[in-house]
Amino acid sequence: MTDAANRRLAAIMMLDVVGYSQMMAEDEAGTLARLLDARRSILEPTLARFDGRIVKLMGDGVLAEFSSVTAATECAEAIQRAMAGLTGATPIRLRIGINLGEVIADGDDIYGDGVNVAARIEALAKPGGVAVSRSVHDQLGPKGAARFADGGSHQVKNIPHAVQVFHLRADGQGRVRPARRRPLLYAVLAVVLAAAGAVAWWQPWAVRDTATATIAPAREDKPSVMVMPFENLSGDAEQYYFSNGIAQNLITDLSGVSGLLVIARNTSFAFRDRPDDSRVIARELGVRYVVEGSVQKAGRQVRINASLMDATTGYQIWAGKMDREFDDLFALQDDVTDRIIGALNVELTQEERRRLSKRYTDSPEAYDLYLRAWEEIWRFNEDARVVAQGYLLQALGIAPDFALAKAILATTYTNRNGVSLTNNDESLDTAFRLAQEAKAQDPDLPQVQSALGLVHMFRREFDAAEAAFDRAIELDPNNADAYAMRAWSQHYAGDPQRALEGFEFGLKLNPRAPFPYLNAIAEIYFSLGEYDESLRYGLEAMERNPEALRQRLFLAAVYVELDRKSDAEWEVQEALLLQPELTTASLRYIAPYREEEPLKRLTDALREAGLPDG
Repeated sequence: MTDAANRRLAAIMMLDVVGYSQMMAEDEAGTLARLLDARRSILEPTLARFDGRIVKLMGDGVLAEFSSVTAATECAEAIQRAMAGLTGATPIRLRIGINLGEVIADGDDIYGDGVNVAARIEALAKPGGVAVSRSVHDQLGPKGAARFADGGSHQVKNIPHAVQVFHLRADGQGRVRPARRRPLLYAVLAVVLAAAGAVAWWQPWAVRDTATATIAPAREDKPSVMVMPFENLSGDAEQYYFSNGIAQNLITDLSGVSGLLVIARNTSFAFRDRPDDSRVIARELGVRYVVEGSVQKAGRQVRINASLMDATTGYQIWAGKMDREFDDLFALQDDVTDRIIGALNVELTQEERRRLSKRYTDSPEAYDLYLRAWEEIWRFNEDARVVAQGYLLQALGIAPDFALAKAILATTYTNRNGVSLTNNDESLDTAFRLAQEAKAQDPDLPQVQSALGLVHMFRREFDAAEAAFDRAIELDPNNADAYAMRAWSQHYAGDPQRALEGFEFGLKLNPRAPFPYLNAIAEIYFSLGEYDESLRYGLEAMERNPEALRQRLFLAAVYVELDRKSDAEWEVQEALLLQPELTTASLRYIAPYREEEPLKRLTDALREAGLPDG
């Protein structure tokens, strides 16, 4: 049979393990056992679910083929979500590349340029990410393609032409329902919005027609600053947590300066994969100044390169390269913050100078564990929450007076409500104890006050919650999350309209808000009886995090109110898969309403959708 007879068009997936050689060198037997378990429990069943065929295994890599690009991309997303939920001291991270091209079949094997391009695309993928070729991107259609960011054209080995790559956006993973279920009957909102429309989308009190919305300019009475994610130059993908942590710490320090308007982490980090010049991004958000940088960690040495640019002119106001020993990490971070504040000519109050001079802990090792935990927390799932708790407990074992770590640990226990419905009273008691201890150690940390406010809210101590959030905002006027949590608490305290209005300033600081903001807004609209709006935000929240138990329940209740009972029953079934012990009695932990009417309305709707009584 000729080659022509053996040729066919296929969607080709290439997958490999990040840092495989180093993992094998450190623990060969353990690495092999974990990879085999991941292959059996995640890779093989997920490929089968999307009708993918494993062509061959290649050491730390896999070659697979699919009959459609949609199946290939949805399978890749599902694999990466499942891998992100694995626990262990050393996470297993994958790169996945997908190409649509012609292959030559040789028995069960395939080869040809289509396979070669897939291999090059995979090498360009980010650790834990999915990259696709131009041919795949073009076949996905407008909605599917919108979830991918253009990564530019690349000259790669043994391919005569430039290869254009597109990266799945970190906040753009689509909702993939199990194959045994029927598809959504309702058109799901697009995951990724154009940035010019995003701010209006997050502002339900202002503009609901995002098609004609524009970004409001930054406030002119304060210099506005955005810190972009710092590039990891360590040559080790596992060090991304460290470079992210350095940028996060800088955002936190600058946020505590009342003379600045600082964009929140979630918004600035959402632009990580966009190839646009930072000046373009700054103009979209109405921000004047942009901080960019890189971090290189080698052994006990840390180098930070940072710069401050005026986005209106493109002029670089300040740039510096700083090297220190890891033990001097805090002094290095302080140096970067001081230089940026100095370059902006911002006058600090005496209290702000005192707070900026404080250290969270004297132990760099404990701080490193805190950074690892913080990176896990941003994954927003139960497995990551448990991993984060492990890191934080280790940090507190080294530095028992590390109030920031204790406050974040308290929040991980508070967040069990709506995630894991076992031992909730015990979890809230633990969270309250830890938050109180953290406050006793350092009452002037805004994160401590926010952690305390959140546990007060779930304990239905709303006056105390309001006081704690007010203090967090007083300490950090740019703390977007404190504004959002205060609004969430006001909602459950019985004033949903005030809560909706309260999101305004928090969303100005965080226009690319994470799914908890959408989640909370959907809940507020449910309480107000505006079910179409609740559905709109609820679906978007679910796109961001399909494992969000509380959002599935509110979606189910909304579907009941909209006379879409079959959709409501589906959501309840999915919630019961996440938490089989879930009953109507659990709702008091998930939705801590002060008043009985909205809780009764939620309970009655979910009972009608099939949630068992308990």
